[in-house]
Amino acid sequence: MPLNRTQSDSSEEIKPETNSNTIEIIPVSGLPIITQGDNLAQLILRTMKKKRQEIKKGDIVAIAHTVVSIAEGKLVQSTDVNVSPKAERLALLNERKPQKIQTALNEACEIIREEPVLITRTKHGLITDMSGVDESNAPEGYYVLLPEDPDKSANEISRLLSQMYGFEVPVIIADTQGRPWRRGAVNLAIGVAGMSPFAVNAGQRDLFNRQLKSSLVCIADELAAASELVMGQADEGIPVAIIRGVIWTYSGEVARDILRSDTENLF
Repeated sequence: MPLNRTQSDSSEEIKPETNSNTIEIIPVSGLPIITQGDNLAQLILRTMKKKRQEIKKGDIVAIAHTVVSIAEGKLVQSTDVNVSPKAERLALLNERKPQKIQTALNEACEIIREEPVLITRTKHGLITDMSGVDESNAPEGYYVLLPEDPDKSANEISRLLSQMYGFEVPVIIADTQGRPWRRGAVNLAIGVAGMSPFAVNAGQRDLFNRQLKSSLVCIADELAAASELVMGQADEGIPVAIIRGVIWTYSGEVARDILRSDTENLF
């Protein structure tokens, strides 16, 4: 029977079938090249059936944002980009193509830093380099943008998968980003649906029986980063992973709730 999501218990913890501390990250390989208009939920289900894989109760689906964006038509052809003098100037400073710089400017609502890397705040509220504009794994001659509303995209895929399986299937949409004060990029959650992006440890006790006063873990980012270990960033062709063995809580919270307000920003 299709799942009626409006009746979900927001306080319910979904416990996976295994009762161990083992977590599995299972790649979903064999997905076709995604094109505009594709139904990702159906393609994931069809591919998993061919591979004799299945989503079990308690599993979380992690998806690379690139395939979500392509399916939604969030693509820009480089030859269609009208380059401004500002983009020309920043392209020289950053040693990037003027068309890509202009596309990043078009997707930005604020420029945080101009060089040696163009850092922007996107309309989603994300602070990232080049507004998340990507050439890797994009069709030839195109730039892939971030989804228009990653949380909405995650919710739609989660809703469809949940209806197909008859139980709640959370979805995390991940993008590779850098972090303040640390080298190297990792996957972060830019879209979340069907689960709380946080694990709250406040109130629990440590090994010495001291009560934790404040401990908020962004489990969505941890899982997004873990999924990258099997997805990769090059020609692996694995944009989807199943995460199994994690205890999560159903919630209407979304990835946008992860973002700090300016008054809380310590960087």
